[in-house]
Amino acid sequence: MKVHDFAYQVAQRTIALLEEKQHYKVSEENKKEILRLLQDEVDDLLDKSL
Repeated sequence: MKVHDFAYQVAQRTIALLEEKQHYKVSEENKKEILRLLQDEVDDLLDKSL
């Protein structure tokens, strides 16, 4: 599995948990935007974690 795919899945699960456990609602438009931004930032996040 690629790191980008893993990061995408983690972000999706995080959003789902916020909705399930905290009753926080994220619109489909916002979900798509958040996931797109995360994909754009994965490489920078990895660099910062080293």
